[in-house]
Amino acid sequence: MLTSRHLAALGALVLSASLSACTKQDGCPDDLEFFRTKLWEPVLSTQCIACHKSDGLAAGTRLVLLPPNEEGAVEANFMTVRGLARDMSAGAPLLVMKPAGTHPKGHGGGTLVAQGTNRYTDLQAFADRINGVAGACEATAVVACTPGQVDPAARRRLRMLTRFEYDNTLRDLLYLSSDWGKSLPAEEVVHGFDNNSDARAVGTLLTDKLLSTAEQAAEAAVVNLSQHVTCEPGEACAQQFIQKFGERAFRRPLTDGERTRYQSLYTSVASEDGYTEGIEAVIAAMLQSPNFLYRSELGEYNSSGKYVLTDYEVASELSYLYWGSMPDEALLAKARAGTLHTPEQISAEARRMLASPRSRPMLDHFVSQWLDLGKLDQAQKDAVAFESFTSDIRAAMKNETTEFFDHVVRSSTGRLPELFSADYTFATDALVSFYGLAGQVGSSTANTSGMRMWNLSGTGRKGILTHGSILASHATPQTSSPVLRGKLVRERMLCQPLPPPPPGLNVQLSPVDPDSTNRQRFQEHSTNAACASCHKLMDPIGFGFEQFDSVGRYRPAQADGQPVDATGAVWSAPTPGTDGTFTGVEELQSKLGASADVASCFSMQWLRFAYGSSGDDESCVARQLTERFREGGQSIPELLVTLTQLPRFTERLGDPGTKPGGGGGGTPGNGGGGGTTDPAASGNVKVTMLPQDDWGSGYCTNVKVTNPGTDTITWRATMSVGGNLTHVWNATATPSGGQTTFVGQDWNGQLGPGGSTSFGYCATR
Repeated sequence: MLTSRHLAALGALVLSASLSACTKQDGCPDDLEFFRTKLWEPVLSTQCIACHKSDGLAAGTRLVLLPPNEEGAVEANFMTVRGLARDMSAGAPLLVMKPAGTHPKGHGGGTLVAQGTNRYTDLQAFADRINGVAGACEATAVVACTPGQVDPAARRRLRMLTRFEYDNTLRDLLYLSSDWGKSLPAEEVVHGFDNNSDARAVGTLLTDKLLSTAEQAAEAAVVNLSQHVTCEPGEACAQQFIQKFGERAFRRPLTDGERTRYQSLYTSVASEDGYTEGIEAVIAAMLQSPNFLYRSELGEYNSSGKYVLTDYEVASELSYLYWGSMPDEALLAKARAGTLHTPEQISAEARRMLASPRSRPMLDHFVSQWLDLGKLDQAQKDAVAFESFTSDIRAAMKNETTEFFDHVVRSSTGRLPELFSADYTFATDALVSFYGLAGQVGSSTANTSGMRMWNLSGTGRKGILTHGSILASHATPQTSSPVLRGKLVRERMLCQPLPPPPPGLNVQLSPVDPDSTNRQRFQEHSTNAACASCHKLMDPIGFGFEQFDSVGRYRPAQADGQPVDATGAVWSAPTPGTDGTFTGVEELQSKLGASADVASCFSMQWLRFAYGSSGDDESCVARQLTERFREGGQSIPELLVTLTQLPRFTERLGDPGTKPGGGGGGTPGNGGGGGTTDPAASGNVKVTMLPQDDWGSGYCTNVKVTNPGTDTITWRATMSVGGNLTHVWNATATPSGGQTTFVGQDWNGQLGPGGSTSFGYCATR
């Protein structure tokens, strides 16, 4: 007998046979592909289907989706969603209003899509296409996802150094330790990671901090100037320094125009204050330049209609992926020789860099952000109940996880399932005592952090999810938290983000009752209709962690001696193969280690981390990466190399409507001659614009200001800046209305008669 699901799939096949004919007359020819790449794969199949399926919490609504593994699911779901896009009964497409929280009757899952975001834009664009809005088909044409071809979402861009990268780069560039990056304003975190290039905003506070840190770092660097140059102090030695240091700071050779400007700066300062102060001024200026602060992914236009990253840009991509820092001399040498652009050349360097100890900070940084270990230091705990949970124990817990992850990746099988199945860990003697693992066998030697390898057989602990760093970070001050632990698995292991609680909802549970179990207390969520829709996706997973207390200690029995109920379940995973019941964290990890959904999510997390993107609009490259990860036996080292072998790593597409060309090494602020006078600029100087790079969604330009008078002046220039200002160098900017006034800094703020100086800025459109 055919079930309703079989009938739905059969209907989808019939629909798909006539779908192309329908879309030619109604909507756009590529509506189905737009739906698949913009709505279904990144959102509906991962986030919405948890509730909107035949046995889900939203089964009674008009949006009931077939699961991804059903034959004909995409076509059937397209027809369902198309109907919601056509429904304008509330004044706008129902498809847009519901998830945006603007429908009069609200949305059971809360506001999932904020207006102005890419997700909102995609939903509105799909509705415009379906409803025949003029120009919608042309404005949102889908670029086909072809294996071996550049990803349609791979756009030219500049990526600002994160605080982590900034400190690492200053350390390697200046040969000194750096904590300056930690004082900079924190980045916005997207899907757990702090390096999303689209989320980084440059405000006055960050600009001021970058200026002061550049000056402080330059002052510290010249204390040991002999590490940078060995020639006799003077003009010729300064030229040598500018050439060599500039290449390392900008991660590419300086242009003639840049060499001239920095030499002029050196000369003007050194003539009054001496050689060392002149070099210090050059260092400070370079550290404020966008060529230092931003990583270029602009590339050079080729005849195939794409932008191919230069060898120097590839060198930076490799070094910041594997080391979180600037290229070393070996990488720069290959870039100079033009031998860093073929897949084989890039793979060889990727393997060299991954094998280096310098890759360890990168692995630590990834696992810390992936598993949200940053919460550990701030996790509030009951000081009376958990007196032994000290700062040293917290540090040892975090080191346990980073040491374990590094060992699996580089010293053991390297396979993803081992993260969940390993019957060993790395811990200090103090942490082992805290865990209550007396009698366990540890290795005879400890590393420099005092950590040993310990066997966990028969201890109730196994795999990364039993690490104290994770358990203590995701708990309440007094008890375990099925909500926080279940949410971690749902979002970080299955890549199914959950919305925040609806506004005004009281999320406080009843006080801890010594006569009730933690499970009974948290089951209040399932009886509250406003809470149940999301908590049914978290709590059943989190209940499997109930044998671990608030600080991550294994407690299989209750105070009365009765065993703790650690039964749990995973429901509404991306594919049904992951769903099912389990008992305890060990069984949960067995399920996760064998899950195709977890493997797909893990590769997506690396895509986000490596490419500095949300991954939401990169379904094409995500599929390519996941397929190769599975073909490679879920080897994490091979996954990291594969990131460099996809076209997404070396190729970019220009933004629609932009003219091909530009790049020139793909870096802003290249200098050069020419330029055009800006007749609209006001102030006391002549302004000459020297455009550098334009990648459609943004641009950078240099500006030359010249004193036309016969007296020395403190210069200022007021002009219109197209778009939103993101970075300024060699000047201070003050926006007011539609105009921005630029003034010089201490070393270039005054101009003699006929004198000139340069500054520059970048902006997004």
